[in-house]
Amino acid sequence: MKEVLSNLLGFIYSFSMGDYFFFIGTFLLIVLFIYILYLIKLSEIEEVKDTKENSTVDSFDLEAVTKAIEEDYRPDAIKLTSYENEQEQSAIISYEELVSNKYKTGINYDDEYSSDIPDISVKKINLTNDTQTIKEPKLEVKLMQYDKEEAFLKALKELQENLSH
Repeated sequence: MKEVLSNLLGFIYSFSMGDYFFFIGTFLLIVLFIYILYLIKLSEIEEVKDTKENSTVDSFDLEAVTKAIEEDYRPDAIKLTSYENEQEQSAIISYEELVSNKYKTGINYDDEYSSDIPDISVKKINLTNDTQTIKEPKLEVKLMQYDKEEAFLKALKELQENLSH
């Protein structure tokens, strides 16, 4: 055992001063790296605790928001500049006509018109509003049932918690 210790001490004494600084510096860098990793892990644990505490406070009623948007949505009025007003007055069809006809989906054809060319079927569009058009049905947006959405979000949160552990 004495020989082992004497050989080990002889090996250590054979190092120069630069070797000692190198080994001490490497050791300090390793300790610093481990300490930084510890701080990062500690902050992640605190974030998870904060999110668990805030998750009970944060309740968002998605169904109420979607119903409110469907019932109360009204587009903003468009403010025209003087140039746009001039263009509106000189246009073939005005913006008001387009807005008033936006729910009319059918095209009215003049049945009395006949084409001069017998091989080509040409129909004349009746631009007067004396015939009735088909009304467009109201588009209803159907979402997932609220219970299913809640269960889905709960399953996602559990998956996230399981992955973080």
